[in-house]
Amino acid sequence: MEMRPPPSRLQSEVEPSPPHDSLVAAFERAAADRAPFVTLHGAKGPVVRPIRDALESSWRWRSALRNHGVRRGDRVPLLMPTGHAFVEAMLGTMLLGAIPVPLATPMTFGSVDRYLRNLSAVVDDCGARVLVTYGRFADAIAADAGLAGSLREVLREDALDGVPATASPTPSIGAKDTAFIQYTSGTTGKPKGAVISHGALVANAFGIASGLALGPQDVGASWLPLFHDMGLVGVLLTSICHPYPVHVMSPESFIMNPKRWLDLVARVGATLSPAPNFAYDLCVARAGDVADVRLDSWRVALNGAEPVHARTVARFVDRYGPRGFRADAMMPVYGMAEATLAVAFPELGSKFATLPLDRDALEQLGRAVPCDLASGHPAVSVGRPVAGTTIEIVDDAGRVVPEGTVGQILISGPSLMDGYFRNEEASAAAIVNGRLCSGDLGFVHSGRLFITGRAKELIIKAGRNLHPPDIERVASEVDGVRSGSIAAFGRPNSRTGTDDLVVVAETPHGDPERRDRIASDIRAELLAVLGIKADEIRVCAVGSVPRTTSGKIRRGECARIFSPRDEA
Repeated sequence: MEMRPPPSRLQSEVEPSPPHDSLVAAFERAAADRAPFVTLHGAKGPVVRPIRDALESSWRWRSALRNHGVRRGDRVPLLMPTGHAFVEAMLGTMLLGAIPVPLATPMTFGSVDRYLRNLSAVVDDCGARVLVTYGRFADAIAADAGLAGSLREVLREDALDGVPATASPTPSIGAKDTAFIQYTSGTTGKPKGAVISHGALVANAFGIASGLALGPQDVGASWLPLFHDMGLVGVLLTSICHPYPVHVMSPESFIMNPKRWLDLVARVGATLSPAPNFAYDLCVARAGDVADVRLDSWRVALNGAEPVHARTVARFVDRYGPRGFRADAMMPVYGMAEATLAVAFPELGSKFATLPLDRDALEQLGRAVPCDLASGHPAVSVGRPVAGTTIEIVDDAGRVVPEGTVGQILISGPSLMDGYFRNEEASAAAIVNGRLCSGDLGFVHSGRLFITGRAKELIIKAGRNLHPPDIERVASEVDGVRSGSIAAFGRPNSRTGTDDLVVVAETPHGDPERRDRIASDIRAELLAVLGIKADEIRVCAVGSVPRTTSGKIRRGECARIFSPRDEA
């Protein structure tokens, strides 16, 4: 009798038991205990701010906001660069019982005009009347007609001038109260703000802490933006709920010179540091001379927020293994803002490995069938659910599929958002019967989760289900292509009745003949490795491929921009 595979359902064996029911309670406890806090590293060197000083500054922000009419439950957008002011303004907003809305700063957009349009949509969506920002950008916001009509006040850092650091009773804030609203990256049309409760936040921080065996002996290092869930929850807020010292540098500093991240890890003896896959690529391609770098202390290098490429990991380990980096430190992880952040982690110390899959079975049958390494699709495991979380893989009818079958990933547990702010339709579509419909495709093999791509980005070409990350990974190996800056997407073709495959790749080379050769090489590589014929390949200048504020490729926006009539 043939044995049926088990259902694709993974449930954490760890029950969440956070030590506090809100971030506010965790912050006040940490300050009372004089716990370690955040050190900011900038051009003038490290700035250490004791947590008691941070608490007093947060009291001042609370008073300043209250003086300008902010009340409990009001939404307060924060547009500030990485720094203590952002941290303390956010915490001060929470101490008031108001709701911070951390947003990307202008340098993440192509122009101020475009940024102001996005900002105006978010301000209108969350109903904010007071906004906190910095420097001359406050003048640009105040001068914008749309924003001026919505906002009552635009505060900057000097709003604290003359405001005393006066302690006063914190309003009763519990697990069901909203901690913050996270506007998801890359939204088009109506913005969608994920409402994260204090209970979801502390539960997710507990899941992160338990998944990393986090302790006071640990040291964190990060360049991730604090307005984005990976930097905000994974680094800053988790370090408040489960105190340990963290060292933070600006994203701009890292992008200008990736070696600064490695230098920071080495200098402070960091044991934990997270980043998206592209950052590890940059450290291989652009870090320069690293003879003075030692990475022996780095016990967990979290790799998330975008598809993890096995070749990226191999190159990073090859380059930095001699500098003390251990292969088992690399940890591919899975998460999303609608689940606060963390969803799945591998077991600590488990060796990074890929599962080679038969391409025909994956693309034509939606089945994960292991095969020979040389010819297979290299799938990377992101492990098991974090504390309190359950993951299921379902088909289009919502039925749990057998292990080894590709389907949509559903998530349940205490870390889920309450819904999208004032958007019942989108909330009802996202959370069905208590389960978050992630929009991601994946499968379970040997009790571990593997991600294959986004359901909406799946390319169906001549009966084959093509996953953009697989195509982008192969194209990125072509000489002259800027690694991590490739977008693959499908374009419906009414004449053929199937999708055209379009690939857009960035290159630093401007010579037209060189670009033509790169396009030919991409076409040949896709045919040789994947057996896929690309219908159109566009080779463009650096910066042409659109990204979200967190650095992810915006394939949908890329498809909109690169029509057949566009010039490369």
